[in-house]
Amino acid sequence: MKERIKIDSTILSFLVILTGFLYLFPSFYATGAFWDQVFDVIGFFSVMIGVYLRMVARGHKKVHSQEGQGLVTSGPYRHMRNPMYLGSFLLGCGYIFLVWPWWLLPVFIWLFYLRFRRQIIIEEDHLQELFKQEYEKYTRRVPRLFPDLKKLDAATVRRDFPWKEAWLTKERNGMWAWPIFGFAMELIQEKVIFGYFHMQQTLAEFLLAVIIFEILLWVFYRKDKTKDQ
Repeated sequence: MKERIKIDSTILSFLVILTGFLYLFPSFYATGAFWDQVFDVIGFFSVMIGVYLRMVARGHKKVHSQEGQGLVTSGPYRHMRNPMYLGSFLLGCGYIFLVWPWWLLPVFIWLFYLRFRRQIIIEEDHLQELFKQEYEKYTRRVPRLFPDLKKLDAATVRRDFPWKEAWLTKERNGMWAWPIFGFAMELIQEKVIFGYFHMQQTLAEFLLAVIIFEILLWVFYRKDKTKDQ
């Protein structure tokens, strides 16, 4: 665990330094306020989706893991074997749109792959040892990270990504902490890159992303109720 924290701290420090370096080249960023605003909304929305997925994954596992002794294959784990990592990936992508030039997204994807591929394999090998054939059948049925979109389309949000379970662990603190941190980073970026500091505009972008997130969640929940009737 200490080694993992050390690695993550090193990567985080590198990303902070890289972000500061990128600020020296304003031409790298989107030209014009319109595209900057579009990327900001996408970034905030991606952050919230990533945080919510992490919340649901940890909360569902807490409820259904039988105190850590059972293999959880329901909820978000019905669609991907590592929803926590997918949540982290979406969270990171959101920050790329907020504070990096959007075309550097492949760099983040490469860094994410280098950092977490080995970690995921180690954890899955451990699960293979614990649950043997049960886990082997599960891996053949469910993808490692990115869900099958056709199967995901048939997902039931109330069953697979339940709102109540999302608030059962400390992961819920991320729902306010990560967006606020992104909000602050975006204000700094605007001042350094574009020379202005429009808090009201950034707040409007953030609220728009929140509204889109809430509407989509509400629509899918209503869709689930219609299916049940």
